[in-house]
Amino acid sequence: MSTRFRNEQKYLVSKPNIEILKLRLEGMLEKDKHLGDRDAYLIRSVYFDDPYDTCLHEKQDGVEDRKKWRIRTYNCDDSFIHLECKRKFRGMTQKEGLKITRQEADAAIFGGIEISKERGKLWNEFAMQILTKGYRPVTIVQYLRTPYIWGPSNVRITLDQDLSSSELFEKFYDYDLPIRSISPKGISLLEVKFDELLPDYMRYMLNLENMRNTSFSKYELCRRMPI
Repeated sequence: MSTRFRNEQKYLVSKPNIEILKLRLEGMLEKDKHLGDRDAYLIRSVYFDDPYDTCLHEKQDGVEDRKKWRIRTYNCDDSFIHLECKRKFRGMTQKEGLKITRQEADAAIFGGIEISKERGKLWNEFAMQILTKGYRPVTIVQYLRTPYIWGPSNVRITLDQDLSSSELFEKFYDYDLPIRSISPKGISLLEVKFDELLPDYMRYMLNLENMRNTSFSKYELCRRMPI
């Protein structure tokens, strides 16, 4: 996973505009190969924070240099689990990732995580957050994602729908995880990620009436909603 900093823009989009965007995107960009024959895949992540909710408060306070840690699965597949650290710095984002085993994920979520020379820097930094700062799982964030890519400019555009959350960490891999809906009714999230420049024709393609640029955070919204 690339460690470079990238631009990231977010927009809240109404259901009618989502349908327009899908038609435009499918006519000009490729869908991510990991979709296969599906229209979207299910993303489910466990987010971690310390006892003072530092990650949450840093987001709410607009701290320029901050990090979030999460363990992520796709379509509830426990054979493909990623540890990810997402860093925000002066409006740019950087994401580092490491494929981990279910045993390692469970150790992080339920206790028993250990420092390991073999697992490298990212794993050990995460383990230290748990062992020395008391990081623990605080919420599960789930949504459906339809991703589009444009290789020449390293552009990735995603449509995220049906945002929901849970705190039943013991059921993290279950298809029937009990969840509560978080998404505003009829609203989806459009994310646009690119390295340096977004081609003008893509900006035009994404320009729809009533689209609003936002600092929307799935993690923050899921933490704010009452259990």
